[in-house]
Parts: sequence; C-alpha cells; structure tokens
Amino acid sequence: MNKTMKSLLVFIPRNFCIESPGYIKGKVVYDQESESKKFYIIGTQSPSRGTPKIHSDLIGYYSNSNEVSKVDKRMCDWIEISSTPSKGKKSNDYYLKSVTVDNQRIEMTLNTQHTVKIIYDQVGLLKAELFGSDDHPGNHFLELKDILERRKIEVQAKGVFVGIMESLLMYTLSCFMYPVTFLGEVTNKLMPVLKYSTLGLHVNGWLENTKWMLATVIQERRVNLKTRNHILATMFDVTLGVMALRLLLHYIGGIPPSHILLDNAEKVVESLKSLFHWLMGSPAGLKLNHSFNKMLGKFFLYHIHLWWTFLVSIKPVMDFFFEVLLLFGRLGITFQISIAADLLALVSFHTYCIYIYAARLFNIQIRGLTALFRLFLGKKRNPLRERVDSCQYQADQLFVGTLLFTIILFLMPTTWVYYSVFTTLRLILIGLGGFLTRLRFYLQVIPAYTFFCWVFRSRSTNSSVKLLMKSRDNTGAITLLMTTVAASWRDTWKRCIPDTLIYHPSIEWGVIVNNIFWGQLLYPL
Repeated sequence: MNKTMKSLLVFIPRNFCIESPGYIKGKVVYDQESESKKFYIIGTQSPSRGTPKIHSDLIGYYSNSNEVSKVDKRMCDWIEISSTPSKGKKSNDYYLKSVTVDNQRIEMTLNTQHTVKIIYDQVGLLKAELFGSDDHPGNHFLELKDILERRKIEVQAKGVFVGIMESLLMYTLSCFMYPVTFLGEVTNKLMPVLKYSTLGLHVNGWLENTKWMLATVIQERRVNLKTRNHILATMFDVTLGVMALRLLLHYIGGIPPSHILLDNAEKVVESLKSLFHWLMGSPAGLKLNHSFNKMLGKFFLYHIHLWWTFLVSIKPVMDFFFEVLLLFGRLGITFQISIAADLLALVSFHTYCIYIYAARLFNIQIRGLTALFRLFLGKKRNPLRERVDSCQYQADQLFVGTLLFTIILFLMPTTWVYYSVFTTLRLILIGLGGFLTRLRFYLQVIPAYTFFCWVFRSRSTNSSVKLLMKSRDNTGAITLLMTTVAASWRDTWKRCIPDTLIYHPSIEWGVIVNNIFWGQLLYPL
C-alpha cells in the first residue's frame, strides 16, 4: 500500500545548472509527520557508459528541455528535471518533467500535490558550522546538511602528505586524551571534597572542557568553529594569567604571601571586634536588651577569637600552600580568580558562621511571633493540609502564649540589629563571589575568534536559513531561494560556548528578598 503524500519537496543545488546532463545523485526521504516526499539532490553522474546498475544514490535524471526522457523503472522513486535559462536573469528555471513516487507516476499538470522546489546554497550549508543538532528535529535543511556532509566524507580524496599529517595529529591528540581523562576521573571521585572549593570545581571543569575539545577534534577529524574559539580563549586566559601573576609578584616583592594574608585578616578581625563593641553598647541610639545583647556580643567575639587562633596556627603551612596555588595560577587568569574566591571565603568564614547564627535566631523568632499571633486570632496552622484552621484555646494556653509573645517581641530588636548588620555583610560577600564566578565564566568563553568571524560575515557563523519566493509556474509549483544567514551576536556567542559549560541562570531577586525577610539563608549567587 502506497504512503499518503500531501506535498512534494525538491531540493536543488544552486550550481546545478552547470552540471552535465546525467543521472541525479541524492536521497529520497519520506517525512511521516508532514506526509511529504523529499528529493534531496546533490549532483549528477554522466551516463556516457550506459545505464548504471541500481544504486541507492541515484534518484532521477537531469536533462535539457529538448532531450528525451530517461526513466529507470527499477527505482520506486524517480524524478526528471530539465532547466532553461531565465529571461533577463542569471539563474535558471527548473521544470519537473515527471515524478514517480512509490512506483506511481504523478502528472504535474493536474496539480494534485503541493509541489515546492527549493534552490539551496550547497557550499553555504556545508560551511554553516553553527547550523547544528540543537535546531528543530524536523528541520529539512538539517537533514540535508547531514546528507551533504556524509557525501563529502565519502568522495573526499586526500593526498599522502595530508593523510600522514592528519594521522600524526590524531595520534598526538589521543596521547593527550589519556592523561586528561585519567585526571578527570580522579577529580570526579574527589568531587565530594572539591565541591567546597572554587578552585577544585574549576580544575574539574577545565579538565572536562579540555576533554570535550580533544574528543570533538578526534571525532570530527578537524578543528571546527567552537573548538577554535575555545583554543583561542584558553590561550588568552593563559596570557592574562601570566601577566597578572608577574604583576602580582612584582607588587608584593619578597614578602611571603602568608604574611600578607594574615595582615589583612588581622585588619578584618580588628574591624569586626570594633563593630561588636559598638553593637554591644547603644548602636545608633537604640535601647537594646542589655543582658541578651552582651550574651550575643561575647558569643560572636569568641568565634572571632577562635578563627584568628586557627589562622595563626596554620601559618607554618601557609607558605607551602601558596606555592601550590601559584602553580595553578600559572595555568590562567581563571585559576587565579578561583584562588581569589577561595581566599575570600577563607578570610570571611567567621563572618559567615556569625551570619548563620543570627539568621537562624531571627528565623526562629519571626516564626514564633507569627505562630503566637495566630493564637490571639483563635487560629493555628495545620501542616497536614497546609492551611490555617480555627482553634479554641484554653485560658492557660492563652496566658503562656501571651507571655512567650511578649518575651520574643522585646528580644526581637536586639536580634534584628545583629541580623541586619551581618546580612548586609553576607550580601556584599556573595555579591563579590558572584561577580568573580561570572567573570571566570566569561573569561573561559571569551568569543575572540567568533567575534571576528561574525563581524566579517564568515559563512561558518551562519546558523539559520532564509527563504525567498522566486516564482510559481503554470502547474502551481513554487520555487524558493534558500540562503544561510547569521543569527544575532548574542545567539551566535551562546552557540559557541563549549558543551560542557552551563550558562549561569539569572539572579532571582524576589527569592533573595523573601529569604532576607524570613531569615532564610542566602546562598552564593
């Protein structure tokens, strides 16, 4: 039983008119979703040696307008095309002399099917490297591009020297692939520990990016646009890293890095101590609960003292630790940014701990006030049904609830002062950390090579197609002209990001404000 066909699509190369008359090479595909038959034409084969044997690449015959038709009845799908120069135009008009689909000849004059002839740019489609698999799966031109690429690989002939150089390059890349894969597996196993360090995460990501780049080049046996852009971005990263490291070493001179870290950490500790002494008094003229304020201040001062004692105790191993960091810093500016993020987290760890204590205490008090306020309204929250139900309270319950509400309410200003101060510090620190994280990401994917290709309109940056109406003949067949075009710069840049990198999601400001109001913890951006 023949397949139902609603439309006929014929894809003809733009330079098909210069081909010699002969058998048409290509592929015939039936699209079940759109119920259309697609004839993808690639080129012609000369019939000088007689009728060829049955071959899956032969789908029709191309002739001049006055040439006798040649139909191969052994093929279930067959198309005959003739061309004549257009009047007043440099292009040619193509006419479908006959079409056979599933061994049934279709009379084109009856206009029983919707017929579309698409004149496509074969060279432009092959060079459009960003016209990839992330497009719609039913894209006809994506299917045509795959056919053209497979055909190019089959017929491409390489010289002996080129073949030797390509084999040597693939062997060299394979040798680099083994240590990169091994180190990547090691970092993946250490991920439960490395995930707490920005440098550890960056090393793992850098190995994954390198592995992706090597695997892509080996698989495609060429360096495409995305891998070229990644290689140039890596070179730019290393160059900036070497320059920044030389400038840093020149600035600090012969001073050990541990002394610089401890000096700056001591300044931070002294500033925090002064801040706590100010909060333990009457900050901004506020009258706080004296006993509760003193207790919180001494508790937080004790944590600062513990943290400073820890930093002083590890001073002997800091110099060795910094030497190891300098080795990673020579790999690029992104590694140095990761090290800076870790040092920022190390120096401000005590403020993070104090923020957690203040946030938890504030959250407990605000939830307690909310729950006790419902008591006065004769309501309580039902966690099973996630709603607030009415409830009858006894006199002793109302008394205890009123007492607790009064105590929490009068302790709330003291907690709020500490919470507001350290929430502000937390926002500054996660803002700085988020800036370093995004700066590291953008330096990894800096589109230097892609930008020049896009500015100078290289065909390699084309990622979509443009169809223009050319004509409609007396049989109702439509002729369209297809050209490849480049997308916007933002879309082009996103398509050149390595597959192993994930674009950072936008900051949810509403969630941050809600977490601040309810005392929920703020996590890194």
